[in-house]
Amino acid sequence: MSPAVSFLIFLFSTSPFFSSVATAARKPVLDSDGKPLRSGVQYYVVSTIQGAGGAAPGPRSVEKPCPKAVVLNGYQLGVPVLFYPDYNETTVYESTDVNIQFVPGADPDCKTSTTWKLDDYDPSSGKWWLTVGGDVGNPGPQTLTSWFRIRNGGNGYVLGFCPSVCDSCISLCNEINRVSYNSKVRLGLAKGDGASFYFMKASNAIKQVVEKHSE
Repeated sequence: MSPAVSFLIFLFSTSPFFSSVATAARKPVLDSDGKPLRSGVQYYVVSTIQGAGGAAPGPRSVEKPCPKAVVLNGYQLGVPVLFYPDYNETTVYESTDVNIQFVPGADPDCKTSTTWKLDDYDPSSGKWWLTVGGDVGNPGPQTLTSWFRIRNGGNGYVLGFCPSVCDSCISLCNEINRVSYNSKVRLGLAKGDGASFYFMKASNAIKQVVEKHSE
């Protein structure tokens, strides 16, 4: 078990995710067209703040040819993701456990896992950051850091970390926000309400671009 998992198992805090887990109805998460999010379908995770952009791996550099950070790619849609709900569901439901994965192969030079996880604790800022390198499936203590939740925030959806895939684990439970850090906008755990996002089906985004250029 990694140090990050071991540390998280013994942490706990409250958030809207934790208080709503037991009472949340099985409401599907909806994409920007009002249709339920489906497992294995590509979507962009885009900030509801105009110009903030969508989720993407951090920029490459000589020092970090395969960056692990999950950032917002300002004024761009970012890189599509796939959602994999727990228990082999085909629909993503609010306040239930789900893996989030950047579409594999987007960067053929990087062979590492593109699945999101909570990792990379920064003691200088007191932040837990979102990175890639997580696992898909196999719910339990070994994969605890790879499970996320989505709740309806009114103006879009809020991502959070509050896994229930390990009955014997008491885990950190907070929402995810935009954090300016070293000239980038990274995604990390927040104190209080998290940032709002919407989910755009990747095939629809491509269609819009084609139609715009054909006008």
